[in-house]
Amino acid sequence: MFAQVAAAQQAGSVVAPASPVVQASGVTSNEPQVGDIIVTAQKRSERLNDVPMSITASTSDQLKSAGVTSTDDLAKIVPGFTFLKSSYGTPIYFIRGIGFNDTTLGVSPAVTVYVDQAPLPYSPMSRGATLDLERVEILKGPQGTLFGQNSTGGAINYIAAKPTDHLEAGFDLGFGRFNAVDTEAFISGPITNTLKVRLAVRQEYQDDWQKSYVSSDTIGQKRFINGRAMLDWDPSSTFHVALTASAWKDTSDTQQPQFVLFRGPDSAPAHLPIPYPIDTFPAAPKNDRAAAWDPGVSFARNDRFYQFTGRADWNLMDDIALTSLTSYANYKTFTPLDLDGTIYPVSRTVVSGMIKSFSQELRLNGTAGDRLRWMLGGSYQKDTVNEEFRYDPQFTTNGNIGPFVYHGFGVTNDQSIRTAGVFGSLDFAITDKITLQGSARYTDQHRRYQGCGRDDGDGDLAAAFDYLAFLLSGTAGNIPPGGCVTLNATTGVPGLVHDQLNQNNVSWRASVNYKPRSSMLFYANVTKGYKSGSFPTQPPPTSAALNPVNQESVLAYEVGTKIDLFRRKVQLTAAAFYYDYRDKQLLGTLNLPPFGALPALVNIPMSRVEGAEFNATLLPLHGLRLNVGGTYVDTRIKSDPPNPTGPFGSQGGSFVGSPFPFTPKWQGVADAQYTFPISSGLNMYLGGNVTARSKANASLFNGGSAVSPYDGASIAGLEKMLVIPGYALLDLRAGVETPDSKLRIEIWGRNVANKFYSTNIVRVSDYVYRFAGMPATYGVTLKFRFGQ
Repeated sequence: MFAQVAAAQQAGSVVAPASPVVQASGVTSNEPQVGDIIVTAQKRSERLNDVPMSITASTSDQLKSAGVTSTDDLAKIVPGFTFLKSSYGTPIYFIRGIGFNDTTLGVSPAVTVYVDQAPLPYSPMSRGATLDLERVEILKGPQGTLFGQNSTGGAINYIAAKPTDHLEAGFDLGFGRFNAVDTEAFISGPITNTLKVRLAVRQEYQDDWQKSYVSSDTIGQKRFINGRAMLDWDPSSTFHVALTASAWKDTSDTQQPQFVLFRGPDSAPAHLPIPYPIDTFPAAPKNDRAAAWDPGVSFARNDRFYQFTGRADWNLMDDIALTSLTSYANYKTFTPLDLDGTIYPVSRTVVSGMIKSFSQELRLNGTAGDRLRWMLGGSYQKDTVNEEFRYDPQFTTNGNIGPFVYHGFGVTNDQSIRTAGVFGSLDFAITDKITLQGSARYTDQHRRYQGCGRDDGDGDLAAAFDYLAFLLSGTAGNIPPGGCVTLNATTGVPGLVHDQLNQNNVSWRASVNYKPRSSMLFYANVTKGYKSGSFPTQPPPTSAALNPVNQESVLAYEVGTKIDLFRRKVQLTAAAFYYDYRDKQLLGTLNLPPFGALPALVNIPMSRVEGAEFNATLLPLHGLRLNVGGTYVDTRIKSDPPNPTGPFGSQGGSFVGSPFPFTPKWQGVADAQYTFPISSGLNMYLGGNVTARSKANASLFNGGSAVSPYDGASIAGLEKMLVIPGYALLDLRAGVETPDSKLRIEIWGRNVANKFYSTNIVRVSDYVYRFAGMPATYGVTLKFRFGQ
């Protein structure tokens, strides 16, 4: 009975007083309690409050009430989580200030994402992961000892709703502002005595939400469809097979940035064939919907993804089980972007590419007596990434090399990555109250790269680099239209660049846990985590611009506690942490004579992160649930690279003491809901959510001045423009539902105060632009279930 209640009343839900429940202690109570949630953060089922690490877990209903429809929205419920769009629109996730701001399609993220432990190894793949969920678990701190991808920031594990033993079905139908229609439906049940199936589909539709502030045009429609099919087969009591196929397609418009500033010369360069009015183009007002873009051009993306996973569990004997997890994922993208925020064809770009990823994990786990649990396994992953980037800077001061004029270029980045690892874990209960835990993984990765900068096909850039190649090497490059123009940094000869990055590491975790009673846990962890190196997708005039960054590492110290108080009417969690960071990967600049400072990936030798977080769930009154959480994070660079005037341009100076970009010091979430009966068969609820964060830098600063990613110069006043202001957002909800929650009607509002805020501020070439957050939205959602 307790297991059924725990499954139905997870993550802070209130148990109705009319339904007695059996508590963890076995005592029957009619009082409301903070419910349990079962998590699999350590690849086994455990109560959340028994796991000695910082985890935020939320159920599917909680995600929907908060308006979480993609991984990008998790900041609504997770203090310490930050999302931003890169300068090319790629999603980037941060946890406790740890993330990796790079535009490359095939970059390994610092925060990894999984669905039922199967990896989504690249952040753009996570778009459809929130379909038909049971819950989500956000693991904070370095991960990698038990999960196949190393990560320094954390991991997000989505747990999909599983096939059921009896027929169930349901749907959620929502209508909102901008003619938004959001539908999700599922059907689940048995086919035979040993075979069960679950089908789920979701579709998101929305009309244009952005408006031009210089014309009557609109843009911003959403067209997204997502599906999943799951099959569970139990041929015997000791053998279980789960097969999953999932796919999604996104043809929505890309978000248009807001023009902030042009920093070009005082007069038009002589090479420009048409007038040069950008310096007088009006900056976008501080209005969420305001934007400007090239008229008559489609900015609809065409992104597609599918994945097949298979899991088999076999109980070899009473105390030993074997698990096999196989996954194949395929992602394709075509993403057109306008990276200047004006109506002129300044820096229109297209990012296209494909990712293929195969992974296999095999593990044994078991017990030895009552006090020892163990796990041993191995993993293999093979990824192929092909990326093409085309840039068309028709109105920019960078469009000439000596006497040669060009109006566009391309970048090719092809990588092949093979990763193999072995891992294990051991838990030993010294006494009934003290447990020691340890885990480790050895990882070996071989990354092969080929790529270059390319002429866009008209031969203009090829002619310019032919000229440079002759000056540097004494031999003409004879570059054909559309050919590689990147010059070898040593010989000056143009051509395709080949390189490799082979690295290995041992990540590990050690923990001691003290549990004086079932409702109280104290823990101390030390964890070593890694994130693999990477090759950039940046304009590469010479092969030096394509040098990879090495793997980064974090040695993390964390102490924390999880406590239930007052007959489980109060649940408290708290943690303090310190990270010793080595070779942090950042997007900086590289001085490449005669081209000057150009964007490049760099390693920071030493830096640190320190902070603390807490979360409290309270049931102060019958029907009232409060949840409050907050995170404080302070980041600092402790040492410069060997030559600080090189990797970050020619301006000189030191970065010691500077904070990490995109890391607010303070983040907080507060949620409240009051539920009360209005009839014998109907309850009503009123609720709200506040998400707040402090300001954060959008660029690496040096001595109070912003570092330009292109010219390396300190620009007066630009540092103020490259600070993302802090903000607080208010969401409200109200609804009526049946006591069994099978029928619910909810009205809701997101950002009801229509607060203007930015998710990123970027400088590319001569332009500064920002991405604005969504304006106020509102709507109604109908939920219906039967057969449960």
